[in-house]
Amino acid sequence: MSNQTKDPVTYRMADFAGALTWDTLPDRVRTEGVRAWTNWVACALGGSATSAMDAAVQGMLAMASGGSVRVLGRGQRFCVADAALLGALASTSQTYDDTHLATTTHPTGPIASALLAVADKLSQEGQPVSGASMLGALIAGMELECRMSCAILANGASRGWFITGLSGGIGAGVAVGLVLGLTREQMVDAIGLAATHAGGMRATHGSMAMTYVPGMAARAGVASAYFAQAGFTCSAISIDGKNGLLQVLGNGSDAALITQGLGDRFEMMNNTYKPYPCGIVIHPALDACLHLVRAHGLSHADIAHIDMRVNPNTLALTWRKLPVNVFEAQVSLFHWVAAAFVHGAIGIAQGEPDCVWDPRVRDLQERASAMADDAVADNQAYVTVTTRDGKKLSYFVENAIGSMSNPLSDAMIDAKFLALAEPLIGAHAGAESLAACRSVPASGDVAEILDLGSGAGPGGAS
Repeated sequence: MSNQTKDPVTYRMADFAGALTWDTLPDRVRTEGVRAWTNWVACALGGSATSAMDAAVQGMLAMASGGSVRVLGRGQRFCVADAALLGALASTSQTYDDTHLATTTHPTGPIASALLAVADKLSQEGQPVSGASMLGALIAGMELECRMSCAILANGASRGWFITGLSGGIGAGVAVGLVLGLTREQMVDAIGLAATHAGGMRATHGSMAMTYVPGMAARAGVASAYFAQAGFTCSAISIDGKNGLLQVLGNGSDAALITQGLGDRFEMMNNTYKPYPCGIVIHPALDACLHLVRAHGLSHADIAHIDMRVNPNTLALTWRKLPVNVFEAQVSLFHWVAAAFVHGAIGIAQGEPDCVWDPRVRDLQERASAMADDAVADNQAYVTVTTRDGKKLSYFVENAIGSMSNPLSDAMIDAKFLALAEPLIGAHAGAESLAACRSVPASGDVAEILDLGSGAGPGGAS
């Protein structure tokens, strides 16, 4: 270790992670850990056969063949770091992954995919990772990832950064480090090495590359932990020191938000799960649109114009009026609002090419407008429809489904799981996989989920 300053925050992060155990966590935190894991497995399975995933697998195999580690929904095998990347990439490729609303970080993907890849490797080596150990590591990583994201933004980092790429590798490095049994000094090194990998811009949104950033974070976490275990060192001031991550990204190096109440207040409890496969800032408007359709029997053919008032982040992140491909459509407020009125429903089908290029949807996008309003919270939206006969129909969503104030229930997450898993692995395996996720605290080998969720998808039998 070199370039140490007095009490770098990396030591406090390492101490928190090292002291955390599944058995000592509050019940509500343990419950949320299982929910996060279940939602992630669903998203990883659902996204495993997308065009982005197919291209990533082809590129990976063109660079290097061989490896023994499996990926949910695929039949090929990879080295552990590449498997981690692909697992995270799959889980975000349908834009259905979880979101820490305060920072728009997607916390579970990089960590869970890194943990599952390492667990499969260790299982093959006769060192299975228990479900309780995995969940404890997942929660430790998520907590530090979410707190890192809060500190990054509080220190003035641009919202143009893809925050998951900045903090996700650190969370993944901590989680994998716990599974590998890193010492305190090694964990500090792993955190620093993961911080060195930080990156990702929101300009990648609207392309396959928006899945690549969380994937690279997962890969960085795995590499950082294994390098640290092997004795590869890093500066302890990588986060809050001179030219550390906080200072380089923003205007300061205040790490207080990383440590305030650490171990007593869990920031990862502010994580949310999506009911719709698109940018979460769009969801309040979709609730309003679907209400108007159902309450008034409204047909898209009756609509002359759509007016929306939304939280400023909605337009900052999902501003694309006429998306030119399915990837832009995933993060287009106007596409999803139009699709909701045309189809009266929102699901995976509304993000597919047939819907993106549907002339009825395109026409309605042209007749929609949105205004950013600071008075509208991130779980709220106003939608007003003017019909062709001059009527105005309005609805205000105060607590969007999937927000902190109106979270998805366990039953909703389970239904989402089966809807994503069954088309890929069938109803029986889907139900078994869901049961395995829900009972994961009692599992003796978390890699067993791959027995149910891999091999049936692209790539042939594993």
